[in-house]
Amino acid sequence: MTYDNQKGISMLFITLLVPTGRGTEAVEYFKKLKTPKNVTIRNIYFTFGRYDGVLIFEAPDVETAMNFVRQIGLETRYATETLTAIPR
Repeated sequence: MTYDNQKGISMLFITLLVPTGRGTEAVEYFKKLKTPKNVTIRNIYFTFGRYDGVLIFEAPDVETAMNFVRQIGLETRYATETLTAIPR
């Protein structure tokens, strides 16, 4: 499988979340999260350990993904680290 946005296939991204503000506010934010029409959330996990959350989503390209993650970081005050996932 290839991720070629010219064929309409989205790229897969994994964003790791670390709260820098109030974590409970961010949980409520994610419950109500509205995504841009070209972004699809596959799953959101709240975790114990180095990262407090994992967001897995699809976007048509890196620029769209980064704009989406930037919006989340600004609105939740979460520090984020985003990885591009490549299927085997």
